[in-house]
Amino acid sequence: MAERLDSTGLAELNAGYLNGSVNGIHSYEECPPDLSPVSPTFLYANRIIAFDSDSSMAHAYDVLRNQLLNEHRDEDTRVISVTAPTSGCGTTVTAINLALSFARVPGSNVLLVDANFRDPAIGNVLGLPPRPPLEDPIRGWLTTLDIRGLHCHLLRTAWGPGRIPLPADLARMTAQVEFARQMLKPTIVLFDLPPMLSSDEVIPFVDMSDTAVIVLAIGKSRLPELEICRSYLGSEKSMQVVLNKTKRHGL
Repeated sequence: MAERLDSTGLAELNAGYLNGSVNGIHSYEECPPDLSPVSPTFLYANRIIAFDSDSSMAHAYDVLRNQLLNEHRDEDTRVISVTAPTSGCGTTVTAINLALSFARVPGSNVLLVDANFRDPAIGNVLGLPPRPPLEDPIRGWLTTLDIRGLHCHLLRTAWGPGRIPLPADLARMTAQVEFARQMLKPTIVLFDLPPMLSSDEVIPFVDMSDTAVIVLAIGKSRLPELEICRSYLGSEKSMQVVLNKTKRHGL
């Protein structure tokens, strides 16, 4: 259905959703996302550990979370992009762990968005079904993760790997995000994005964000790449840098 809609049709459909005229959806209470239990054992095997407050490895994500919380305290909703200069730096693992770390904060309401159209990976990392339960171009793959009673909303806007998104695809993804934000009223929105230096579709989501987390990897990332990413963000955007894939140390 989404492939048959141009940007105009998506805008009209999105307006209908936000006005409550499509399928009678008005709020989260009236039509909550499906609950998707996730296996902790499966998560540990995929290096997803931040749901476990007793894990010493979750401490690094909690430190980053606290630094991000200290920024833009006056905003009701924080919107954070997680990206990297190039592929293979560990953006998806970082985004999921950071989202779960935020979800452990009392009173938080976290929405994690897989917006990596060229290589969507969050579903695979979490062990979720590869195809959506709905053919709904706006609500899409919207679900609530349940990990030992810890909840985090997940919106998979990217519907298949190996595709270069068209303008209508980006319009649909933006409409999905807007609908999810209107329905769920999250306090934290996290975008898992493709590499910044190899995909133009990063820009609309970075523009929606107040902060960008740039993931670098030992042996893959170079300082000039980070400087280029910084120049793309501009001076008004906050930035945090994560150094990933380091060797064990005694710190």
